[in-house]
Amino acid sequence: MKLVTAAQMSSIEQASADVGVSLDELMENAGLAVAEYVEESFFDPDHGSGLFGRRIVILIGPGNNGADGFVAGRHLAREGAAVTAVLCAKRKTPDPKCRLAEEAGVSILDGTTDSGGETLTQKLATTDLVIDAVLGTGASRPVSEPLSALLFSVIEAAVPVVALDLPTGLDSDTGNFDIAGLPADVTLHLGYPKLGPAIAAGTAPTGEVVTLDIGIPFGLDSHVKTELLTPDLAASLQTERPTDGHKGTFGTTLVIGGSQDYIGAITMAGDAATRSGVGLAYVATPEPVYRLVAGDVPEAIYRALPVSADGEVEPSAAVRTALELVGRANSVVIGPGLGQTPATSEFLSILLSQIADEIPLVLDADALNILSKSHRWWERLENQAILTPHPGEMGRLMGITAAEVQQDRVKVALEAAKKFDKVVVLKGAATLIAAPDGQLMVSPWVNSGLAKGGSGDVLAGLVGGLLAQQPENVFEMASLAVFVHGYAAEAARDELGETGMRATDVSDRLGYFSR
Repeated sequence: MKLVTAAQMSSIEQASADVGVSLDELMENAGLAVAEYVEESFFDPDHGSGLFGRRIVILIGPGNNGADGFVAGRHLAREGAAVTAVLCAKRKTPDPKCRLAEEAGVSILDGTTDSGGETLTQKLATTDLVIDAVLGTGASRPVSEPLSALLFSVIEAAVPVVALDLPTGLDSDTGNFDIAGLPADVTLHLGYPKLGPAIAAGTAPTGEVVTLDIGIPFGLDSHVKTELLTPDLAASLQTERPTDGHKGTFGTTLVIGGSQDYIGAITMAGDAATRSGVGLAYVATPEPVYRLVAGDVPEAIYRALPVSADGEVEPSAAVRTALELVGRANSVVIGPGLGQTPATSEFLSILLSQIADEIPLVLDADALNILSKSHRWWERLENQAILTPHPGEMGRLMGITAAEVQQDRVKVALEAAKKFDKVVVLKGAATLIAAPDGQLMVSPWVNSGLAKGGSGDVLAGLVGGLLAQQPENVFEMASLAVFVHGYAAEAARDELGETGMRATDVSDRLGYFSR
C-alpha cells in the first residue's frame, strides 16, 4: 500500500488530469465517496432512520479539501440530511461547488465572523456529525484565529468528527500535529493513504483510518517509493518451503555477540534466529559467555571465541574462529551484547576487513556504536548490510542527537541509507526500513511492550535468519523481519499485556505469522 506525501499526491492528481481524469472529476468522486461512507457507517437506514433529518456540519477550508466537502454536503442534503457548510476561511469567487451545494439545500454559514462563530457553537449542540474539510493535505502553517476558535468549539461540543484526507492541523508528511488542531474519530484518506499519519503511529489524531477510491487511474504512482507494510505484502516476501527441503535448503546464519556484561543478548538473538525458518544457526560468543549460555538454545550450534587472560576477546584468534564459521554461513549477525571494549573494537575492525564481500551482514547494537567512532567506516565495508539502530544509535552514526533523529525520522533514515549505501532499520513505533535507492517501508506496529531490553536482539536474530534464506533480497528480508517481529509482539501483548510481556515472549511467537 503506497503512502504519499502532499507533493506526491498533487503530482498524481496532475498525472490523472493528463490522462483524461480531471481534478474536478476527482473532486466529484471524492465527495460522493465521502457521502456514501457517512451514510453507510453513521446513518445506516437498516439500523435507524437513515440520513433524513440528520444534522451535519461541514467545516469548509479555502482550497480543494473544502471543495470536496461541498460535494459531500450536496449529496448528503439530497438524501435528506440538514447540512450546514461553515466557511472557515475566505474562498475564491466564483465558487461553483458552493453554488451547487446551496442549490441542493446546503445552508452556508460564514464562520470567520464573530456572529458566525457564535451561531456555530449554538448549532453544534444539536449536530449529529461534523465533517472536517478545512485543510486536508494543505496544512503547511500553524492553526491560528479565527480557525482555532472554530475548531475548539467543535472539540467542546464532543460531536463525532470525520476528517477528509487528514484532520486539520496534522502535517501530511511528518505526522506532526498542531496543538490547536481538530482530532478526528474517522479519517477518510482520498485516493491514497498519507505518509504523516503512518509514521506518527499511535500519536496521530486520526481515529479509524479508511482509504476511499476516488477514481485515480491505475499506474500513476510509480514514482512513489514508500509503502505501508501489510499482511499481504509480508506474506509475499516469505520463503517458499518445499516439502522435500532439508537443512541446506533454508540456509545458515551466524550470530556473533555477547560479553560478560550482556550475557542474555546473544541467547535471545540466537533463539530468534532458530525460529526464523533457517536451516542452521551458529552462535559465536566469547569463551566466558560460552561457558554460561552454550546449550540454552538447543537448536543452535555454539562456538567459543578465544579470550585473553582478562576475559576479553583475543582479537586475532577470535577473528580466525569467526571466519571459519563465516565460511559456512549465508548471513552474519554481529553486535547483540557485544560490548565496546578496545579488544572488542579491534576484533570487529579486523573481522569486517576480512569477511568475504558476498556475505550479507546484520549490524546491530554495539557493532553500530563501535562503527560510529570509526572514520568513514562505510567506505571500507563492501558487503550488503542491514543496520538496525534505535534513535540513539542512529544519532551516533549520523553525528546528531537522538532528538534530532526523532524530529524527522523519515528524512534521517533515508539519508543514512543513501550515505552508508546500506539498508537501515530505524527502530521505534512505526519502525522504518530505508534502502539506498530511496525505497521506504513503514511498519504498522505500535506496541510499547517492545520498549524493553532484548527486543532489538530478537529482531537482529530474526533478520539474520531470514536473510540467510534469501541473501539476495536484503531490503525485503529486513522488511519481512520487522513485520513478523511486530506481529509476534501483538500476539504477546494480547496474551500477556504490554506491561508483562518480555522479549522472549516475542521470540516464542515468531512462528505465528505465515503465508
